[in-house]
Amino acid sequence: MSLYTAIVIPLAFVSGIWIPSTLLCCSPWVQKQMLYLHRITFWPGKWLMEPERAGFLKNQVAPFRIPTKDGERLFAWLIAPLGLYSKFADGFIKEESGVDGDIEQKLVFNLLRDDPEARLLIYFHGNTGTVAQGRRTEEYRMYSSGASEKIFVITFDYRGFGKSTGTPSEPGLLNDAEAVVDWALNVAHVSPDRIVLLGHSLGTAVATGIAHRYINLDTPIQFSGLILCAAFTNTGNAFSSYSIADILPILAPVKMIPSLQAWFSRRMRDTWETSNRLADIARRSSKFQLVLVHAEDDMTMPWNHTEELFKSTLKAAMEGAPTDDEVLEKVRVIDLGEAGRQEVWRSGRTSISKLIAKHGDHNTMMKWSPISLAVLQCASLTTLSIPE
Repeated sequence: MSLYTAIVIPLAFVSGIWIPSTLLCCSPWVQKQMLYLHRITFWPGKWLMEPERAGFLKNQVAPFRIPTKDGERLFAWLIAPLGLYSKFADGFIKEESGVDGDIEQKLVFNLLRDDPEARLLIYFHGNTGTVAQGRRTEEYRMYSSGASEKIFVITFDYRGFGKSTGTPSEPGLLNDAEAVVDWALNVAHVSPDRIVLLGHSLGTAVATGIAHRYINLDTPIQFSGLILCAAFTNTGNAFSSYSIADILPILAPVKMIPSLQAWFSRRMRDTWETSNRLADIARRSSKFQLVLVHAEDDMTMPWNHTEELFKSTLKAAMEGAPTDDEVLEKVRVIDLGEAGRQEVWRSGRTSISKLIAKHGDHNTMMKWSPISLAVLQCASLTTLSIPE
């Protein structure tokens, strides 16, 4: 038992503040404000129209808008790979800047559409802020530099965030994700086997939700990979696990009482059932690549959520396995030293892996090299042999 578990959680229980807090969180309005925090934008996140101020080259980022099927307009960035930019630097520099022009006239769009080997990483950010938030822009630059001529990045603000219209909700954010994926498939003409979905925190629920929607179409669509960083099983569990300022798990007592946790979860308006959706994807998909990443030091969303997701998804994928021993034999453990440990299960074209890092926190983990490697692997641009 850690010192944190021995002292902080009992203090939260004894204080009694969890009781009115639990009742307050049963209000749909309070739930929405706490879950999405869409009204909070820090200063760097306001540089939506000036990507160069966030460290990008001139016109390396093309800001544009994507309409949704229910009438909202999403603000998005399409980011060119650094190596490809260097080849066409003159064209990028001479191009007219701005968001009002047709994205299909932009050089970055044409390079993406016309290259049958190009990969597209769709980035689903967490709550608060915008696509231009400082740490997020660092992540885009890192991913677009990993395979210097192949990985394009598209990132967008959900409805109610930044310059996107509307107000957030689970059905709304799934419509937003569908609009972006539909744009990638039918406007940019990127095949699904060249698309990687990457989500962080809240974005893990959105990315999983849209992957689940597409696998359940009459003609199922499967993407190249799904990478979930600091995921949570569902909204009810996320609320009861969340720590204010990474210190006080104000609703921890709820999680300690299973019947109360179940009652509380039923009060959630937006449930974001990532656990159930991943399990269904695993059962339906013939070539599922899932990478779960979490940090032991994540005090915002505990890493046991990723442990639970790994186990439940693995169980769904292994339905019909002869014995438990034969199942366990297929899980390989990779010692990554101070970077942490990785567990990988493979069967045919399906790969489910979990990376638990020893260091880092809820936000800085997104800059890890292992995540960049996961992007390359899911995009089929590199492989990693699994030791026996």
